This record gives sequence, structure tokens and C-alpha cells, in this order.
Amino acid sequence: MANRCPSCGGTLRFDIKKQKLVCEYCMSEFDAENAPQMGGATESQAFGQEEETIDAKIFTCPNCGAEAFATDLDAVEYCSYCGTFVTLESRLAKLQKPSYILPFTITKEKCLELYKERLKAARFLPKDMSAEKAEPSFRRIYIPYWAYELEFDRNNLLSMNTHESWTSGNKEYTQHYNIQARAEGRMENLFFDASATLDDRIGEEIGNYPLDSLQPYNSSIMAGSYADVADVSKDTYESDVYGRGKEVLTDEIRSDLSQNGGRGASGASVRSVSSLSTFRTTQDIKTIGKISSKLAMLPVWFMTWKNNDRLCYAVVNGSTGKMFAEIPSDIKKYTMTSLFLAVPIFILLEMFLTLMPKTLLIATGILALIILICYWRVSDKLKRQENRLDDKGYQRIFGKQKETTGGNSFGLGSLIAILSLVAAGGLIYLNQVNDLLYYGGAYFCIAGAFVAIASMVKAHNLACSRPIPHFFDKKKEA
Repeated sequence: MANRCPSCGGTLRFDIKKQKLVCEYCMSEFDAENAPQMGGATESQAFGQEEETIDAKIFTCPNCGAEAFATDLDAVEYCSYCGTFVTLESRLAKLQKPSYILPFTITKEKCLELYKERLKAARFLPKDMSAEKAEPSFRRIYIPYWAYELEFDRNNLLSMNTHESWTSGNKEYTQHYNIQARAEGRMENLFFDASATLDDRIGEEIGNYPLDSLQPYNSSIMAGSYADVADVSKDTYESDVYGRGKEVLTDEIRSDLSQNGGRGASGASVRSVSSLSTFRTTQDIKTIGKISSKLAMLPVWFMTWKNNDRLCYAVVNGSTGKMFAEIPSDIKKYTMTSLFLAVPIFILLEMFLTLMPKTLLIATGILALIILICYWRVSDKLKRQENRLDDKGYQRIFGKQKETTGGNSFGLGSLIAILSLVAAGGLIYLNQVNDLLYYGGAYFCIAGAFVAIASMVKAHNLACSRPIPHFFDKKKEA
């Protein structure tokens, strides 16, 4: 199944710098466009309609169940999603043939440079996350994306309504508007990842791709890489595509009103275009828009760092170099740095700031409250991330799984901080005359804030990593 060198029979790999196929043995070079395509093209019922297919070797990780495919690799010994070094199980299968592919332009050397730059900003970097240890873990993977087009039929009218309000004298006025417009045109290259294995948040963080560089799918360009299997059906994101179409139509209507001085085609006018509220459609936008979609393979460099039962990812856009990196903090380094900074800050406050006991209690209570709110926000983020609640593709394939306990907003740190705030509020309400009570309450608030900070750092580290994935329980879509 591999691309073979016509000169010596060696395996060809796609060279990112040269943008050509290079033989591993005799170093001969060939244009990818002229290389033979891997696998036959047949028709099959794929994703609900007739599509061309390709022959591919599916690799399944025995540890987490993640699936990838390749047309030329004889063996894959590393799973990027769970960090397992093991020979992945393989089988031959037919997959839907992608329509487009975008070649890698970012090399592994460039990835390491970007990773080193990213690490410079990590003040509490764990020792095991050095750039030297990251080098062998970077793998090039093609991620499947659905490329949507949304075309509007000008023969159908779009009905919307909005209103504006203003005040004149002592009266407030509200004017309602019904708007009808013909929508004509096409929105192209709306991309959503078609892999349930890749977290949608990672896809958003690494940004967009230079879509003008897309090429018709050529399996030779994938030589030396492997790709995620497209397991998310294209109808998963159709509501998002229609939503973007609605936003564009709304912006166009607002722009037309602004250019015409607030006057519509019917002659009616508005006082101020900027004061109009959100436009609401009074009909289903699906009645005036038609969606089409094609599959595209887009390049990603993927690195996994494993720490016990947690994983951290560094992911680089293989075309633009934009990076997403999960970097936790070393708790020992963080604690020592905090204590080192606390001493001079305390001395400066003692020299230039004098607080009355009650004022001190109020100040420490406010500080504890702010830290508690920050801890709750981090915990909520962790809970959503651990359960992939914002990952539409994952939810579509795997459904709602048993929620983890990683995002517990009411742990020990939260409880102590709440108790300290209750105690501070009680002392202030009772208005005691004994200063020692206020000082004791202030120390209690500081202790609560300290424990909440420690819990927040722990939650932050969990949010900067994720549990080892398990994808064995895929559900068949209805």
C-alpha cells in the first residue's frame, strides 16, 4: 500500500521543506502530483449518501480505542491521544475519500522552536516538560474537517423583525419593524472538525487555515503521516452553519440600512441604526439556504506529555504555526515563589499602610471572596472540559458519559473560604468591640484564601491536562 520509489523500491515520504516525495533510501525526489494514488475509488453508502471511497489501513489503539488511518504506513507505534508506545492494531477498510487536502508547511524543527518560546512564559514549568523530551513525541496528523457551503436562494424572502427604543421628555417610545429582504449569495469554506477524538476547543485554539492553499485530495501528500478517521457526520454542525448564515444576513441588513441613512427599500426609515435591537427571524432560515459539504484533511502537529493518569497536549497548526499548549504549574515552585514574594510585600504594607481591625477584616474578606469566585470559575471550566460538554462532535458520537469529580466546586478550599466569609460577616454584623476578634477573623479569611488558592492551582493543573481517553463505547448514530 505504500508509495514506492521507482528507482529502488524504497518507501517515499512527503518532505515538508521540499514539498516533494523523497525516498528514504536513495533520496530520489518526485512531485506529489505525479505520484500514483493509493487505493481504489469506488462508490459506497458513506455518511448517508453515495461517496467515493479509498482503501486505507485503520490503526486502533488498544489502550484508548482512538482510530487513525494511513495509506502507506506499515506500522504505527505511538498513540498521540493517550501517549501509549505500543504497536497499534490495524485492519484494512474503505473510508470516504476526502475532497481536499492541505500540505504541511511547518516542520518539526519549527514546532520545537515554537514550543520552546511557549515554555519561556511558563514560570512554574514541571521538569518533565522540557523541549528536549518533547521532540520525539511530535507526530504529524491530518485532522478531517467538514467544509460547508451555504447558498441562499434569491427567489425566497427572508422575514425578520427588530425594534428600537428612545426617550423624549418624560416618555419612552418603542418602534417595531418588520423587515423583508432577498438573500442572494454563497458562504464558502465554513470548517468544523469531523473527528470526535479531537477536542473542539483544541481545534478552535489552533485557529484557521489558509484555505486558498487547499488542493484536491492526493494521498501521496499524506505519505509519512497518518490521519484521524472522520467519524462525525456532516449534519452535526449544520445548525452552526445556518447560525453563521443568519449572522451574516443580519450584518448585511444593518449595513444596508446604515448606507441608506436608515431608510429601507420600502421607504420606511429608522431613527438610529445603531440603536436597533437584535434582528430575529420569523421563519426558519433553512427555507432560504441550502447546505453542501465536502471532506478536507488539514495538517496538525501533535505532542502528548503523560504524567501518571493525566495527559497534556501541545498541538500546532501545520500550516500557520499557531500553537495550543497545556502547561501545568509545579506546585512546589509556585509555593516557594509565593512565600518569597509574600515577605517583602508584607514589610511594605506594614511600613506604609495602617488598617483598623474592622477595616482589615473587611479587606481580607473581600480578598477571600474574590479568590473564591476565581476558584469556582476554574472548577466550572474543569468540569466542562473533563466531560467534554462543549465538544459537539464528541457528544454526538459518545453521548453523555458519567460525569467526573474533577470539577468539584465545593471542595475543602471552597468550604474553608465560605466559612471564613460567614465568620467575617457575623463579626461585622455584631459590631464587636474586642479587636482580637477582628484580627482572628482576618487571619481566618487569609487562611481560607490560602487554601482556596492551593485548590485553585490544583484545579488549574487539572484543567491544563486531561484524563487518559477511552473511546471504546462509541454509540451508533440513529
